[in-house]
Amino acid sequence: MTRVELQYELTKPLGDADYQRLSRLLSVYGVMSYKLKQDLTGMMVEYDASRLNPDGVDRVLHGNGLPVKRIS
Repeated sequence: MTRVELQYELTKPLGDADYQRLSRLLSVYGVMSYKLKQDLTGMMVEYDASRLNPDGVDRVLHGNGLPVKRIS
């Protein structure tokens, strides 16, 4: 297993529905963890590179309706 981190910026403030979507991320095969920045302007997603690639992580986030843009 190879753990990789991707950084994202939030394109709009998170609402209640977004927090519910975030709670479902860890049920996605290959997503290991996520962490919001303290100022809530971005987030980090850690994933297993043997199961997902960066484009796959983007699809998971956007497919769940999260307002993010990858910055790394």
